[in-house]
Amino acid sequence: MAPIREPRTRTFRRLGFTVVMVSRERLHRLGATVAESANTARQKPVVRLLGRLLAVALIVLLALRLWQLWRREPVDLSELDVGDFVAAVLASVAAVSAYGLVWLYLLRRLGTSAPLSWITLFFKSQLAKYLPGSVWQYAGRVALAHNRGVPLQPALLSVVAEIGYSAVAAAAAASLILGWVAAACVFLGLAGLLAIGRAFRERISALVVGAPSDRGSGHLDRQSVLATLGAAPATIVLYLVVWGMYGLAFWTTGRALFAIPASDIPRYIGVFALAWLAGVVAFFAPGGIGVREAVIAALLAAPLGQANAIVLAATSRIVLSAIDLVAGATSFGFPVRQPRDPRPIGADQ
Repeated sequence: MAPIREPRTRTFRRLGFTVVMVSRERLHRLGATVAESANTARQKPVVRLLGRLLAVALIVLLALRLWQLWRREPVDLSELDVGDFVAAVLASVAAVSAYGLVWLYLLRRLGTSAPLSWITLFFKSQLAKYLPGSVWQYAGRVALAHNRGVPLQPALLSVVAEIGYSAVAAAAAASLILGWVAAACVFLGLAGLLAIGRAFRERISALVVGAPSDRGSGHLDRQSVLATLGAAPATIVLYLVVWGMYGLAFWTTGRALFAIPASDIPRYIGVFALAWLAGVVAFFAPGGIGVREAVIAALLAAPLGQANAIVLAATSRIVLSAIDLVAGATSFGFPVRQPRDPRPIGADQ
């Protein structure tokens, strides 16, 4: 009796599964090697000195960029409403801080007991976003968190989730430009998508990580991925609040310069969210400089006039960059508490 031949498609699937297993194992070994090398290098005094010099260089670079922005688009302060401008600065500080606190929330959902003092890690990493490319602030934050004892996978997942969830929330907030009816439809659609994603997160996790039997393949921890997916609804809601805070600060900045009615607040929330999203997509622009301002000027040219829209965009950039500079520089003077041992987190949390 002739032996039964296994179907060719099944053979190819097993072969592909084996290749994926090998690739994941290699990635895991590479990541472990890099992490071990980084830990060893951090113990050397020379590396610590270079790290401090790099921090000083980033602060100087941001100060120079602020000066260039001021010289390129000088703001006429003769008619500035001082009270509204102080309120705009305070609102901007609150918005930037709230954005960083959401990252701490993500770390905690991933099983790290991230203390509130870790907000200084966020402020430090913000200095790196003004380097060419759009990944340095995230890479720096992963390195800073890993230096505080956070495993590499949760640190990476936290910033990946931050980018994805904040972008989704920004896209939803941008719909406010179209009016309340269109925005309500977008928000309802987003709620439906989040409900579907939560219901099928097991399958989504299987697509990202692999089959349940592949948990020990050394690539991504299934529980961490499930925790990241489970945190999506609450995190996106938090980022919606953050974009509301950014938009309110942006509107207050405009009100300090021009006569802008309170009824325009939803529009300004949508404009800022869309401009930020465009700056993120344009990874070639450090911190989205130029791209965000161009989007703001284009969207607000009709109600404000081209010149006033450019002044508002430049003023908002200067305020936010100054906050990054001051917060990042002062963060180096605050001690950062080490967290407790990371606790395992359940998929239902």
